[in-house]
Order: sequence, then C-alpha cells, then structure tokens
Amino acid sequence: MGIGLTPLYRKNITVPKPEQQYAGRNFLRRHSKYIKDMRVGTWNVLSLHRPGALKVLLEQLDLYKLDLLALQEVRWIGNGILEKKSHTIFYSCHKKGHAFGTGFVLHKRIKHLIMDFKAKSPRSCILRIKGCFFNYSFICVHAPTNEKNEEEKERFYDELDKIYDECPKRDIKIILGDLNTQIGKEGMYKPTIGTNSLHTVSNDNGIRLINFASSRSMVIASTVFLHKDIHKRTWKSPDGKTFNQIDHVVIDTRHFFKFY
Repeated sequence: MGIGLTPLYRKNITVPKPEQQYAGRNFLRRHSKYIKDMRVGTWNVLSLHRPGALKVLLEQLDLYKLDLLALQEVRWIGNGILEKKSHTIFYSCHKKGHAFGTGFVLHKRIKHLIMDFKAKSPRSCILRIKGCFFNYSFICVHAPTNEKNEEEKERFYDELDKIYDECPKRDIKIILGDLNTQIGKEGMYKPTIGTNSLHTVSNDNGIRLINFASSRSMVIASTVFLHKDIHKRTWKSPDGKTFNQIDHVVIDTRHFFKFY
C-alpha cells in the first residue's frame, strides 16, 4: 500500500524549451528561457482501474507541482498514450489482465521535451526527455516483492540489464519506482548507497539492487540525503504499524551531483 510520493532528490534539472523556426533555420531559445526546475516523483498508485482514480491522481500531481511522475500498478489493459487537458499519460500494461502496469504522467509544461516512450513490459517502461547538455532516460520499474522466487527476481533484473543497455550511452539514466527493496546502511556497500536509509540492514532484494547499481556505476540516491524517518516511508502495512522504504531513485554516479 503506497502512502505518498517519493520525490526525486534534486529539483534543478536544466532542460531547454522547444526549438524555434527562424528564417529557415532552427535556433534554441536562449539560456534564460530554459526550464530550470523539473520536479520528478514516483508513486505506486495501487490501481487506476477504478472510477475517478485518474482524476484524483492528476489533482495530486498538481498539488505536489510535479512535472513528471513514474507510476506503478496502473492496472490498465495494453500499452498506449492518453491525452488530458494538462497532462499526458504513457502506460505499459498487460494485454489482457488488470495486473501490474507501469507508466509516466507528464505535465504539459514539459510535453514538448518528450523524445520517445517505450513500453517494455507490465513491470517496466522507458521515457526519454530532451536536456540541455545531455538527454535523460527515465526507467520506471516495479520489482517483484522480496518473497518471490529466485527465478522471477532474476528475470526482472535480466530485463533491467537489457533496458539499461538500450539507452543511449550519453543519456543520464535514472531508474525510479517501486523496487520492493530495503536498503540498509552497511559500510561495505558505499559509495553505491548512502547512510540515510530508513533501514539498517539490506534484505535480499536490496542486495540485488545494490549489486545492479554497483555494476552500472550508479548510486541509490534515495539513501543519500538526510530526511526525517517519517519522510522516508513509502509503504505501510494495512494495520498501520509497519513502515518501509521500498521506493527508490537510482542515478548514474557521474551525473549524481547535478541533482544535489
């Protein structure tokens, strides 16, 4: 059960507005016209296959003033793009059943920066956004829970490996979503992780994510920045007594400080 949005831990991403046609040539708007702040988040919405669920989601998006939101458990049918007055929804779901499903919601402020969307599976999809010096590959994922068998977990990370390899080399890769992992504070895993996770010890899924991030020279940014524990919680049990931090943001190390 999700209890709110997991914001990206850096607000300032410099991205340009669209190219202008002038005297038969393309000219980018001057730097003063660039969009300086792009607010990004991730949210397991549990299901948008309910009356009024999408309307509530878009209201929350505006409340948090988010430009881009990664979604998990959309639970629609098939893949596609849905246009609304102020938002565009991209989704990657099962062909037949209302299970899982990932996607993105973009505010119209950054719609012109969309370069490409690829629906990979109900557990993953990719959205490319145009940047100033580098473009961005946002990879939205929904990992199997810690209790799932080894085969299903291996299948998920094999798919994530392939998706990462498909992204252009010069792109800034950002993996975000419900990774169903508990990341601890073990010193042996630094600098892939920070010291500000909600948990002390990493579980099996957490170690898998750490190994993946380390092999790709990435940092699990959601464990780096100092927050109160109450603000690190992204999941709570139905009885409201247990809280976990299972949603994460993973960023290429070489670009990490752009988000600091």
